[in-house]
Amino acid sequence: MPNEENQEFETTRELETISDLNNQIIEVEEANKEVDNATLKSEINADTFFTPPTKVTLKDKIKNWWKKLNKKQKIMVLSGIIVFIFAIVLGVVLLIKNLTKEEEYVEPPEVIVQEENYRYENGVLIFLNNKKEEIGRYTCENQNENLCFVTYYSTEDLFDVEQKIYENNEKVKSRSSIILDTYVFINDNPKSEDTKIRLYNMKENRIENVYQLVKKVDANKTIVKNEEGLYGVIELNADSILTKIDFIYPYLGFIPNEKNYYVALQNEQNLIIDENGKNVSKAINDSIENFTETYIKALNNEGKYVVYNYNNQKIFDESYDYVALYNDYAVLINDNKMYLKFYDQNKLNEEAILLKNKNYVKTSVYDTNNVLKETRESFYLEENNGIISITIFDGNSSSIEVVNKNEGNLSKNLRNMNYFNGKIYIYSDTAKETLLGSYTCANKNNVGSKDKTLNNCKLAEDTIYEDNDYETPGKTGVIPLFNERFIFISDNPELVNENSKTIVLYDLKKNTSLGKYRSVNTYSYTGTEDITFSTVTDLQVVAENQNGNFGVIKINLTEVTGHIGFNYSSIERLKDYYVAKDANGYLLISKSNGASVTSAILYKIRNYTKEYVKVKNDGKYYIYDYQGKQINTAENEFKYIELYDDYFAGVDSNNQLGVYTYLHPEKNILSGNEQIQLNITNYYGNGVLAFKINGTEVLIGNSDKTYIPASQTIVLPEKEN
Repeated sequence: MPNEENQEFETTRELETISDLNNQIIEVEEANKEVDNATLKSEINADTFFTPPTKVTLKDKIKNWWKKLNKKQKIMVLSGIIVFIFAIVLGVVLLIKNLTKEEEYVEPPEVIVQEENYRYENGVLIFLNNKKEEIGRYTCENQNENLCFVTYYSTEDLFDVEQKIYENNEKVKSRSSIILDTYVFINDNPKSEDTKIRLYNMKENRIENVYQLVKKVDANKTIVKNEEGLYGVIELNADSILTKIDFIYPYLGFIPNEKNYYVALQNEQNLIIDENGKNVSKAINDSIENFTETYIKALNNEGKYVVYNYNNQKIFDESYDYVALYNDYAVLINDNKMYLKFYDQNKLNEEAILLKNKNYVKTSVYDTNNVLKETRESFYLEENNGIISITIFDGNSSSIEVVNKNEGNLSKNLRNMNYFNGKIYIYSDTAKETLLGSYTCANKNNVGSKDKTLNNCKLAEDTIYEDNDYETPGKTGVIPLFNERFIFISDNPELVNENSKTIVLYDLKKNTSLGKYRSVNTYSYTGTEDITFSTVTDLQVVAENQNGNFGVIKINLTEVTGHIGFNYSSIERLKDYYVAKDANGYLLISKSNGASVTSAILYKIRNYTKEYVKVKNDGKYYIYDYQGKQINTAENEFKYIELYDDYFAGVDSNNQLGVYTYLHPEKNILSGNEQIQLNITNYYGNGVLAFKINGTEVLIGNSDKTYIPASQTIVLPEKEN
């Protein structure tokens, strides 16, 4: 290609040639003018008379001139014109070309790239602080904005933390920070695929070290991978670079946590280490996805989640499609169904919370301009004062499920039973895995953080109807679950009186109510607040219906039936009979069929023998036979009477004991006809009694809880015909 000097020379010669041609054309034109003038003069002289010339146009002149040219002259004129035009065009083209080349070489275009913490200007990185002020520079070896830039933090970690991706599913990159306005990680490589990262000290204008990748830990610390492929942690200070964790690990990862623990790979196993490189957990074979201060969630080879403690012990027996760890409980998901459990395996909910999608790890999707386009997530959980609110996402809509953690804590103390969200759940095993059934409360329990027992809706207790001289029941306790299906539930609002209480007899197997009562007495008397189990084939239960009437129902293996009609204002058990009250008074009725054994007696029956009953009225005791005849009268009334087959013992108002026959209730049959002075007044029930009679011997109870024989004995009269 000719150089600029040759080009200029050739252009000058061309212009001189064109100029010579122009001079030749001018000379030809002058010669033609002289010929025309001579001809014109000749013509004028030849004519006698002068004729004025007609007006000739420029076009006519040129035409006439052209006609007068010979062939050779015409060729020369045309050639000159063509050469002249060609020379002009060529000159313009060469001039434009020269001017263009001069711009390319003299004024190259500027390249300026503005990023969040630096600016690239024509091969120089200009570092910026938070105020976008310049704090340092670096001259690139590879002067291309795509080859020389501030490094991005590595995106190699696959932890279960919120993900940020672009619409093409690539991870959003985060630019590494400028540390202490001094240190910056720089990529400056001849190829974009090169991984060399330089740690540059802008104040000292030097490269401190070279790495393969960098991950952020906090404002001063980073995980870096050295050129040998080993990971460590460095801390950047104003005047030093410290190695916090030695470069001995094939892998290190960091999830922000209060303890500053790291995930490490050691001997092809994963574990948790502290910020000094000390192992704080035992190694596990599974991949660590996240952790708390005590527990680790990991992904096994089958793609299932498992939970470990730091001693490599599995916390839950099952594996799951997904797990989320919280301080004192975990979210466990299988088949898109969510369950919550404490780490001791106690439950926070029994019935599954149904999820609408499988975006268990929250993912934010951005466009190429880093504008958030959508958020993909399955659920979001937050806790306030023990109430866990779970937002369930379904496209653009959402719903909220509530789990009361206080109910879970309370249920930990319930044997074979849980209470969640208004339902009582009954299990056959103490691990609470085999569910027998559930009862939905009409009056939900309001369980707070300090509550230790259920209040409104709970297992029912027996009500003691008995008021007699035979027995004094102890603590009743809750009624057992009979035959693993029949259960009594007390279901009442907070403000309720004795006449409006409700006890529901419920069939767990059929999931149905069998009856509602004010009170019941199964005579179980478990003495415990925990549920117990009882197998019965013919259990008679005294119950008060919601109209205040009493009857008896019967529970067998498969059903509950009526036994004694609800026709009485009270019923209580007394040894082999029931004491029932109707409109006429009190009477003994048969347990087997409810038939009356005695006539109605006006006063409450306290005990009986095979022929007689004793009653109490206005603090005084009286004896009646089964036909309703009164045996003793007001003349020989007693403040207490104890019945025996052949006689009865009576205690008078002075706490003196006498023994009498039913035929002669006025005659004391103790030896000497003398009464015995008693020392205490506990006549029946538990503990040391005021007296006991064995045959004809009388024992006197003392306050020191001992008995002594009385000096008097019983002298039985001869039987009368």
